[in-house]
Amino acid sequence: MKRSKRAFTLVELVTVLAVIAIVTHLAVRELSHVRDAKLVQAADRQLETIRSSVYARATGEEATGFLADMGRLPRLADESTLAELWKMPTNALPYAVRAATAENLVPGLDALADSSVYVPTGWRGPYLRLPFGKARLFDPWGNPMEREDDAGLTRLWTTNGFICTVAHYGPRAQANGVRKIELAPDGGATSRLVISAQSADSTFAGEITYTWYGPASGLITGSVQKVLYPASAVFDGLTPGRRILKDSRSKLARTIDVKPGDNLISLSLP
Repeated sequence: MKRSKRAFTLVELVTVLAVIAIVTHLAVRELSHVRDAKLVQAADRQLETIRSSVYARATGEEATGFLADMGRLPRLADESTLAELWKMPTNALPYAVRAATAENLVPGLDALADSSVYVPTGWRGPYLRLPFGKARLFDPWGNPMEREDDAGLTRLWTTNGFICTVAHYGPRAQANGVRKIELAPDGGATSRLVISAQSADSTFAGEITYTWYGPASGLITGSVQKVLYPASAVFDGLTPGRRILKDSRSKLARTIDVKPGDNLISLSLP
C-alpha cells in the first residue's frame, strides 16, 4: 500500500520564507558591519599616511617629509585640497643642497649670507601618491579629501593658512562620526633650540655669535644671536628636521637634528 506524500501548507511555506528572510537580513547586516569596520580602518590608515607624508621620523633616523624639507606645513591648494603633497607648489623650488648665499636666502636675510654653509631645502615629492588615474584624493567611501566636500563637511582645517588637521567622517558621512588627526608632529610644528657651550680655553671670555639655517620652500631662512660666553643662546620658531648651526668661535657649520619641542645642544668650543 502506497503512502501518500504530504505537501507543505501555505502557513509552513510562509514560515520557512520568513525564517530565510530573517537569517539573510541578519547576515547582510553583519557583513555590512564588517565592511564598514574594514573601511574605517582603511580611512584611519589613510589619515596616518597623510600625517607621515608631512612629517615622519623612524627610530634613530633623521626626519623626512614635507615639513622637514620645506620648513612649513602644507597650505591649501587647488580648490582647497592637499595637492601640495603630490604637486610642487608654484612658489617653491625643487629640493637641492644650496649655499647660504644672498640669492638663496629669504629676502631680508642677506646678513646671514655665508658661502661656506650648505642647506638642504625644497620640494622633493610627491610625498603622497594618488591612485592611478586620479587627480584628487578620496576617502574609502569616495568622498573628496578637501576643505569642504560635496556634503558640506569640513575635512581640512587650517591655522594661519597652514593645514593643521585632516579628518574623515566614517561610513555614514555624518558629523558625529568624525575622526581627526593632527599633521604637526607631537611637540608641535615649531621647535625651540637652546645652545650651551664649553670652551677648552679656560681664559676665554667674550661674545659668541650663533647662527642657524633651515629650509624655506627651496630658499634658506635662519636667524642670528650674540651672547656673552658662557650664556646660552635660545632660538624659537625652528621647524623640526635637519638644520645647520654655525658659531663664531669654532667657525664650524654643524648639521643638527632638531626634534619637535625643546632641543638642548651642547657644543665643545676651542
